[in-house]
Amino acid sequence: MPLLSLEEILALSDIGQKINYLKKGRKTELPDRCKLWDDWNPERHEIMVDKEKYPDRKVLEKDAEKVFDEKTGKTYEIEAQYKTEPVNRISIPLEQDIVNIQTAFTVGTEPSMDCTPTDDDEKKLLDAVKAVFKSNKIKYQNKKIVRAWLSEQEVAEYWYVTDDDSFWAKFWKKVKTTFGGKVKPTKKLKSVLWSPFRGDKLFPFFNDEGKMIAFSREYKKKLMDDSEITCFMTITDKMVYQWDLSKGYEERTVFAHGFPKLPVDYAYRPEAYCKKIKTFRVRLEKLLSNYADCIDYHFFPLLKLIGDVEGFMGKTKDRMVKLTGEGADAQYLTWSQVPDTIKFEAETLTNMAYDMSNTPRISFETLKGVGKASGTAFRFMFMGAHMAVENHAEVIGEFMQRRVNFIVSALGAINPSEFSRASKTIDIETDLVPYMIDSVDDKVSTAVSAVRGGIWSTREGIMFAGNADRIEEELAEIKEEQEAKNKQIGNKEQKNAS
Repeated sequence: MPLLSLEEILALSDIGQKINYLKKGRKTELPDRCKLWDDWNPERHEIMVDKEKYPDRKVLEKDAEKVFDEKTGKTYEIEAQYKTEPVNRISIPLEQDIVNIQTAFTVGTEPSMDCTPTDDDEKKLLDAVKAVFKSNKIKYQNKKIVRAWLSEQEVAEYWYVTDDDSFWAKFWKKVKTTFGGKVKPTKKLKSVLWSPFRGDKLFPFFNDEGKMIAFSREYKKKLMDDSEITCFMTITDKMVYQWDLSKGYEERTVFAHGFPKLPVDYAYRPEAYCKKIKTFRVRLEKLLSNYADCIDYHFFPLLKLIGDVEGFMGKTKDRMVKLTGEGADAQYLTWSQVPDTIKFEAETLTNMAYDMSNTPRISFETLKGVGKASGTAFRFMFMGAHMAVENHAEVIGEFMQRRVNFIVSALGAINPSEFSRASKTIDIETDLVPYMIDSVDDKVSTAVSAVRGGIWSTREGIMFAGNADRIEEELAEIKEEQEAKNKQIGNKEQKNAS
């Protein structure tokens, strides 16, 4: 196939050929959604569904016997009869637990937004970005994004405009200023997530420089009559194209999205985060399932009688079997094997799974011995998780920064009279903040010491103390309080002098 530019591909008259070229813009293999889901969902693990590898138990119900037929004078053999009994099947949602803990450490604390507005317009734009985040519940969406990226290999966030339902009225009321533009905004920003588990096939289109210049999505859409159609949509920096693939290739509505940038953020990883610990989980499930079978088999011990039974002695409660003959004895058949090896292997496999994924085991048993540990002690305990977050930041941190940059440009596009100028000058930097169990007193004490010692600015101290959302308000209040205190001291000195 000859190399074609994006514009040349979109200009092709053959829709099938056009879509084929758009799919080839992807530089990596599509994730195996079924395989990933089988690993993620405990009900789909091998121990639960593979009856050939882990068969049920055949139990003898009736022995084979020989029967003589008087009419024919022949002896017939009746085959033994067996019944199938289910074995124990224990699945462990290990991947889910590890991914959920990694997600919590990555975005459990909201990513920071460092920005110093140079004027009132930039301050209002910063407030507008925060308002968009709040209305879209971004702090929860961040967790969905990281969880999908770790378990499904890829995730995309698509932004679009929808009719305003008092968003801007609430915003202007909050910032305590009036609307200054000639044309009131009628649209607001909304977002939606796309990922393999949500039924999406994603096709990012990269140019030769590695920049994503378009994004396509193949998905199924259910109609009112419960039938399904396959749809394909392509988003560029200006337009959104849509096709129906169910009945040939039929072009649907084409429209301009109205943004100055591609309204899609995309994150990809070459394999699921927990792929490296799958062998541990498979072995652990087999071990625990077999151990459960052993417990069930030996739970009701058999009574072994040696000798001739002559009768029974005593009443109901103290009834005994009377045995006679040489070596007469009675004893229960018990399982004398000590399960220490099983316990050792299970603990070893579990610890290796968490250690290999740099994931701390957040459980009562693990943390009960810590007591009232300091923030420093917890930092040492969670060092592996924080190192993992640093690695995640290579993709997720960049994802968050692209999102902020897009929203800034989008706000300037949908509300140009208010934000057009500020959207070109404002500088907002976002960073991941690894989750940490911290004492508020310890954090405040550290911040105060660092600011007084001249190591940190007041702004940095406020951010460290966990008040990043109110930096500007806090700085203004500190300034006002300091000015009032200085004025009070000046008045007192003037009074003493007179």
